[in-house]
This record gives sequence, C-alpha cells and structure tokens, in this order.
Amino acid sequence: MTPGLLDRRAPRLVRGARPCPGDSIEWCRHKGVQPVPVAPDADTTFDKEIGLVFTELTADVARAQLEIQPKLLQQFGIVHGGVYCSMIESMASIAAYTWLAANGGGVVVGVNNNTDFLRAISSGTVYGTAEPVHRGKRQQLWLVTITDGDERLVARGQVRLQNLEPRT
Repeated sequence: MTPGLLDRRAPRLVRGARPCPGDSIEWCRHKGVQPVPVAPDADTTFDKEIGLVFTELTADVARAQLEIQPKLLQQFGIVHGGVYCSMIESMASIAAYTWLAANGGGVVVGVNNNTDFLRAISSGTVYGTAEPVHRGKRQQLWLVTITDGDERLVARGQVRLQNLEPRT
C-alpha cells in the first residue's frame, strides 16, 4: 500500500505556515513560503492535480487555497462545481484524519458531501477553511467555506466522515 492518508502515521503538522499564492509547491518554496505537507505522497495525489495547497493544518482547522486555472473551468467559463466539491472533500477528510490521529488513531472515509455553490467565478484564487461541527467516536462532521480574493463566499459544504479502527 502506498503511504498517505490511509497510512497509520500521522501527517506532519506545520503551525504558522503562510498562505501560498502560487500554483505549485515548487513556486511556493522559491518564494520562501512553506506549504503544509499533509502526507508523505502529497505531491502525487489528486489535490496536486487540481492545484490544492494546504496552508494550515491542525487537529482543529485546515486552510488551503487553489489558484483557478483554465482546466478547472466548465464550458461556460466558470469554475466547475466538482472543483469545489473536491476541495471541500479533501479539506474535510484531511482535517478529520488529523484530529483522529491525535485522538487514538484510525482512518476516516467520507460518507456524505453536500456542497452549495453560491457565486460563479472564472479566475483568481479561492481560499478554504475547514472547521469541525461534530467529532465523535464513530463519525465526524466538518463545515468547509470557500471564499474568493475579496473574501466573498463562493461555496460552502459539509462532509460527514466515518471513523474506522486502525488496520492491524
């Protein structure tokens, strides 16, 4: 099995990381901004494919950003709704896993993603914040808000996740 989110090792947490305004981890490092590593294989995941960069990750909050690129637009020139769904799912899942790793371990799997699209945009950078609504023994519920560069709400979603026992 490839190491990553299903790995029992907790991700490394970086406190105080500044937002990464570029579209790649390499650009961030060149500019002196340290992106938050979320897993040993984070550079090969779907998150990298869409350009999602985590800027803060603790057991209580996750922050990430995504520069809108032409490949993320649908045929009418606005961001495809699946981009927001993916961003919300990734942020909630990684935040939930981080909390679970700090509280006994295990893995999490998403069982419901409900996303509302509130504002159509076609360029710029969007910023996401994931915060817990409920964290229990068997499941978690996380709320994720996505804003644009003017701090206007673009999308919001919540993800319910099932906590699973660590694999032995």
